[in-house]
Amino acid sequence: MRATLQPGLTNRLTKYLRTTQQLIEEGRDAVSSKELGDFTGINPVQVRRDLNAIGFSGTRGVGYQAYDLVEAVRNILGLRQTYNIALVGAGNLGSAIAASTILPKRGFVIHDVFDDNPEKIGRTVGNVVVKHIDEFKKSVAEAEEIIGIIATPASSAQEVADLMVDSDIRVILNYTDVLLHVPPHVDVHRIDPTAQLMHTLYYLTQAEGQEAS
Repeated sequence: MRATLQPGLTNRLTKYLRTTQQLIEEGRDAVSSKELGDFTGINPVQVRRDLNAIGFSGTRGVGYQAYDLVEAVRNILGLRQTYNIALVGAGNLGSAIAASTILPKRGFVIHDVFDDNPEKIGRTVGNVVVKHIDEFKKSVAEAEEIIGIIATPASSAQEVADLMVDSDIRVILNYTDVLLHVPPHVDVHRIDPTAQLMHTLYYLTQAEGQEAS
């Protein structure tokens, strides 16, 4: 049985995993704590503490073996090899998500895409044929999908979230600006590029203020 991880450690491990996977794609076999720190914004000392905490150690002068690190972190986080995703919304945003080449590399597969617009039903987005939203519950059960993505107009978001909850979707990525109401056992992540931009701009203005003083 996996040990329970503190939320802070879980978030940092996720960043180490994503960074190491990207470095592997660039042809790297090893990664240092300094590199992980530089790419994630986490102090290298904290990086080493975190990896020691999960029983993973590196080699002085070499760093951490990248493939072994990815496997160790995935095991600690309880990540399977692949996760099927149900995407609702076949508009411009949904089509772009479905066509992403990054998600499959990270173990996330857009297995089904749904919409209620007759003009979009039967079209192919990415490598997936768009299904009518009425097929959602049956398709999710057959594909054992536990992750849902909402890429619909805001006016439809809560209705789609209700459908996902009723279909036993446990994780929802919400690309709308609607604050969804779901039961406590459903984990909702709001994808808000505006918030990230504001976060970045705050630090830019802080840095500019320090340079001016």
